[in-house]
Amino acid sequence: MEDYSGDLPKTELVRKKIRSTILFTLALVAAALLIGSLFRLGPTPPDTGILTYVGDFPSDHIWFNTSEPLSVYNQLSQHVLVLFFCELSALSDLQYLSRLEELDEHYSDLPLAVIVILVSSETDVSELTTTVETWGVDFPIIIDSSELVSQRFRVSAYPAVLVLDSKATVSTRFYTGWEEADLQGIVGDLFNQGTAMRNLSATPFEPDGGTYFPEPDPSGF
Repeated sequence: MEDYSGDLPKTELVRKKIRSTILFTLALVAAALLIGSLFRLGPTPPDTGILTYVGDFPSDHIWFNTSEPLSVYNQLSQHVLVLFFCELSALSDLQYLSRLEELDEHYSDLPLAVIVILVSSETDVSELTTTVETWGVDFPIIIDSSELVSQRFRVSAYPAVLVLDSKATVSTRFYTGWEEADLQGIVGDLFNQGTAMRNLSATPFEPDGGTYFPEPDPSGF
């Protein structure tokens, strides 16, 4: 095939080459966008549970040491949260609670809230009250009788400790070994981040020491 490009004016030849390059580039971009959209139609990658937003506490569960059901996004908004999931069935739970008490005392002037999630099939109020009093827990406690709370926070084994930053994002999740971790340092770093981003509550949450028993469902279900 003969090449007639030499017969074209030089400027016209340059324009044709530029136009061809632009059209080729646009075609590549369109193809990339199409392929990307096809991949996005696939299943959502599984959630690792770290650095992710979580659900909230159910409003129809029994609470101790607070006279109202608490919410991560209401009373506890803009707080650093430490959630302790346990069954209160071993002496190690008592050691964990002691460590959390030290943590709470160390940051008593800052918006830190420690919440205990007691995983128990027991629903009798008197039995639960005896358990809470026997263990001497002063933190707000929600009774997770159906493991709904565990599901909402993606906890699959006990004991477990979750640390949430002031934007209700899970920053740390422990199932084992957390007693050896620098929990105080982890919480301190989250306070530094919250201060820098101005995401901390000006008023630290204070539990009122009451109890909350949800009204029974009149339908019987």
